[in-house]
Amino acid sequence: MRPLFSICHIPALLMIIAGILPDISARAENYPLAKALAPQLRPLGLTATADPKGMDQVKSQIINIINAMETSSKTGGPDGTGLISKAFDFQPAVGSKQRMTMQRNLLQIWQEARDLGCFNSKHQYTGMITRHSDAGSQAFFEYIVPLDVAPKFSRDISNVRLVAPSKGRFKTSADTARDLAFREQLRAIEQEIEEKKRSITKPTNKFGQTREEAGKIFQEEMKRAGEAAKEPPHIKLNGRLIQQPMKRNGYQWIYSIEMVNISPHPTEITVEWWLVGDTEMKHLNYLMAEGIERVPLRTMGTHQMLLKTKSKGHYDGRADDLDGLAPTDPKRGKTEANYRGAVIRVVHGKDQIVATWTSDATMARCLTLDPKDEYNLRRMPKLYENPPKK
Repeated sequence: MRPLFSICHIPALLMIIAGILPDISARAENYPLAKALAPQLRPLGLTATADPKGMDQVKSQIINIINAMETSSKTGGPDGTGLISKAFDFQPAVGSKQRMTMQRNLLQIWQEARDLGCFNSKHQYTGMITRHSDAGSQAFFEYIVPLDVAPKFSRDISNVRLVAPSKGRFKTSADTARDLAFREQLRAIEQEIEEKKRSITKPTNKFGQTREEAGKIFQEEMKRAGEAAKEPPHIKLNGRLIQQPMKRNGYQWIYSIEMVNISPHPTEITVEWWLVGDTEMKHLNYLMAEGIERVPLRTMGTHQMLLKTKSKGHYDGRADDLDGLAPTDPKRGKTEANYRGAVIRVVHGKDQIVATWTSDATMARCLTLDPKDEYNLRRMPKLYENPPKK
């Protein structure tokens, strides 16, 4: 059988590998540099009136950014284009329209600074032009759209460019056709920012409706349904534990439940839920959290809830107390709070149960008519309260 490779193939293989490895290295370097740059990209914010110090503030911001772009490009990191693009991925505060304009402006400023020779040997921006007809002069930043037209953008990267003295606005016509068209982009950015503010102050659902709007639509549907809306609904219910305790979630257990109204009419239900833990020594059940929520559901409507415990450390000492460990017992500090399971019940009207869900068969014992004390949700110690209630 012929070998897959002969000795004569080795040089070619080494050349291929050598060509691949630098690219892999560059991609590996991309993320830490981009993450470090991302905070610099946070917009300084629009202003109600033109800020007289706005240009100084945004100029400082831009110089820090293009210094990072130039240093990365000259020292084996990703080029400025790749770096700035990835850095914006780590800056969720910037909307898509504003990101597009900021990113384009920064690239143009960086490229103009390079073309004019405004970076020194240490890859830092000096502003001194060392190339072309303006050599020996200082490049400067100016607003693309003058502040008497766009005063709100007095400290925003979206409205700034870098120019040589011979190309500044005072040396050319007041506004080019391109500058006039740029006003529309700034208006689109302003609208995007305002819409984002409204969505923050008034949260919306997945259909873009505020709570008030969704409530009005639900009431109209209930009215159209008439007597049928009073009938017990058919609810599809499921749940799962989606997060264990970790630093980024505050060391909580998080359980997700989702319900779907598969009835041919809208309905209003009450969701009751319990998250149960057990002690490490005696395996005694206790309540980590519980709650109740009124939920309106349109026909085929869905609703998701995230059920959260307190921080894991909240239960550790309390669970030891429940196990009867003395304050000086050496086992304290070595035991850990444990999540045991979840119980969910959906009620229609005053007391008609229309759906239930438990994390496992053992937890289903909590929903029997006469559960044993260890599964009686009403009698379990409430370790989430201060002080715990038994």
